[in-house]
Amino acid sequence: MDNRQALRNIEEISEILEKISSHGNYLEFCQTVNGLTYRSQSIIKFINNYSYDIALRPKDKLNQFQFNPEIPIYAKNEMNSIVFKCEIKQLNHHNLIVANFPDLLYLLNTREGQRLNFENLSLPLIFKNESLDDYQRCKLFFGGKLSDFSRNGLSFVTYDDNCIGYQIGDKIRFSTINGYSLKEPVIGTLVYQQKIIDPSIIPSTKLAIRFDRAIPLKQILRYIDNQIYINV
Repeated sequence: MDNRQALRNIEEISEILEKISSHGNYLEFCQTVNGLTYRSQSIIKFINNYSYDIALRPKDKLNQFQFNPEIPIYAKNEMNSIVFKCEIKQLNHHNLIVANFPDLLYLLNTREGQRLNFENLSLPLIFKNESLDDYQRCKLFFGGKLSDFSRNGLSFVTYDDNCIGYQIGDKIRFSTINGYSLKEPVIGTLVYQQKIIDPSIIPSTKLAIRFDRAIPLKQILRYIDNQIYINV
């Protein structure tokens, strides 16, 4: 478990589970029985801080649990920043599990300079290029998909038609990242652009931006759908 902190304090574990539940984030639970692995994307419906257990339901109500209550289940979140094991205390009608709090929860450590990869999550962002000579196009906002993000910059992919005339050194302004309207503008300089060669997709380009000022990591993570990290 490189770059992960092992949490054993029940209060800290409870706080993390509460955040997952309140944000509506799902966890993927899995269990291997006789060589077969069963998986379920599930949400935490209730947390009991007195008996130290959690109630789980399938994210999709049509997909029932197929777990054996005699065998532990393993959980991770979408970005694999949280990993833990727990025991099933009760399985009701294959659509409700009561499980104990984990004794040990691994939490990904994220350092200030580390670049976080979101290539597979297709997180949207909205941007415009204020350096274009074309008056109308420099006022227009376009959409893209976030690739990675650090306190010093980000990279994203957008359709070729959206970035016609872009040049290294252009100023890019972001108005929305993953559905969050930014209270303060995030502005950066275009430092890299490269066409993506893939005949199976609409012609696209990957752009890399260096922020004009570094952004605190906690602020970044608020833009990324409340995924849970710790800063060391």
